[in-house]
Amino acid sequence: MATVYRTQSLTFKDYSLYLWAALFVAGNVLLPQLCHMVNFGGKAFMPIMFFTLIATAKFGVRCGLLTAVISPLVSFTLFGMPSGIMLGAVILKSIIIATVIGLWQYKGYSFTLLNILMLVAGWQILGFVIEGALFFGYAVAWSDLLISWPGVLAQIAALWVIARKQK
Repeated sequence: MATVYRTQSLTFKDYSLYLWAALFVAGNVLLPQLCHMVNFGGKAFMPIMFFTLIATAKFGVRCGLLTAVISPLVSFTLFGMPSGIMLGAVILKSIIIATVIGLWQYKGYSFTLLNILMLVAGWQILGFVIEGALFFGYAVAWSDLLISWPGVLAQIAALWVIARKQK
């Protein structure tokens, strides 16, 4: 059964856009601090991208893009994470997530499990190609991709739950 996904797309004139974006930024800043208490927890769970996914899926691409760009900058400023060398890659990967989900919503596609798997695989592959080509080389990008499978599963689960609640 196809789930027609409806998002509450907020405009830049909506004050609630900035409130929600600030809350998602806080989540993207605090969750990595918890995940980094576990060895490789940051790389494995990709926590700084998690609330970007939720922000976009729930409130639209504007909220997602605000969260995607501001979260890594705030986290870097407060905690030095992601490291300066990783900052550009994290921002770009977060923007990819928000953009892909936003385009999916704009086209009005359903969020079936197969579509969610394709979405997550799509932005993971795109992120891999961009990280490999522009930032660190494909060996580093491949190791990041292999380490991040728990985060990929969390992204799939989050989209599935959000899609089910939006019917």
